[in-house]
Amino acid sequence: MLGPHDSLTALAPRLCEAVRQLPGATAGNRREGQEYCGLIYQRDADPAFFASQPSSISSPRQLPGGRKSCSVPATVSDPEARSIRIFADYHSHPAITTFSNEDLQAARQRFYFRVMFNPICEVYLYDFQERTVYELQDGEFKATRKITDDRRGE
Repeated sequence: MLGPHDSLTALAPRLCEAVRQLPGATAGNRREGQEYCGLIYQRDADPAFFASQPSSISSPRQLPGGRKSCSVPATVSDPEARSIRIFADYHSHPAITTFSNEDLQAARQRFYFRVMFNPICEVYLYDFQERTVYELQDGEFKATRKITDDRRGE
């Protein structure tokens, strides 16, 4: 979908702008609101970052308060890459929110990082190992809070 970008801080805002153009991406928690998710990866030995096409496949369970969800793809199909290293998953929120409690659950973490953005393109990064949430501010990810074991479900 997007790339190459020389850094995650360059890719993330452009990814948000692209995803927010998709149907329902800015509709909030209303019925027509849609969460999209995908993968951020690197090709071969290249340090540049790419983003996969977003998936709109949602969880079959209903979430309280009209909240949305999506199922993160397990792999990337990129015919121009001999090998792929998945760096993070990403997802959008159709309402102006930050990470949900479900987003921070240890059981849901498959990759080292998780990137989330909302309709006004506030971009957040969750570092699973450091248990820290960062917000993209002035071209840098700045720590905003630590996540406790209780929030992580551990």
